[in-house]
Amino acid sequence: MKKLIILIVTIIFIFSCKKQSDLSKIYDCSQIKIENPKTIIDFNKNFKLTISSNWKTKLYFSEFESEIFTADTIKQLTKSFILAASFNSGKLKFDTNYYTKIDSILIKNNLQLINSGNETFQSQPMYWYVAKGFKNKFTYHKFNLTSKRSKNTYFNSSVEIYGDDNVNERICKAISILEKVEFLQ
Repeated sequence: MKKLIILIVTIIFIFSCKKQSDLSKIYDCSQIKIENPKTIIDFNKNFKLTISSNWKTKLYFSEFESEIFTADTIKQLTKSFILAASFNSGKLKFDTNYYTKIDSILIKNNLQLINSGNETFQSQPMYWYVAKGFKNKFTYHKFNLTSKRSKNTYFNSSVEIYGDDNVNERICKAISILEKVEFLQ
């Protein structure tokens, strides 16, 4: 009986430990808890984000996308980040044309690519990057994650991080929020 209880506890422990994502490993992220969590559903009911209840949030939609904008407006801009997450209609292919388009966007916005990669996001192909530049007289980092969801849909998230303090920690917090996104379709 004692061996059976130890076996059950071990199995529960193994399955209750969440495997760290490749992206979390790259940024050496630890598990981050959201204070006073609330769930926001995008206008078209494609996905849910869990964020802090004191964050300011706006929804946007069009014929082709449904987006959530959110930020911790209680903190100074250089201590927080601005997150935009969207569910988009359209075909997405991670090919030479896609990467050329990303490079063009970075050049147009005077951003220097710091790090990027192709990983999986919730078992789907993903491309992400972190770039750095200046915006509104601040050093500015942009973390972008794009993941294919189906043949004709994809998920995109863009995180704006101002200043140079705790950039990796803020990226990790954004990753933690994004990894918990729940797709409703």
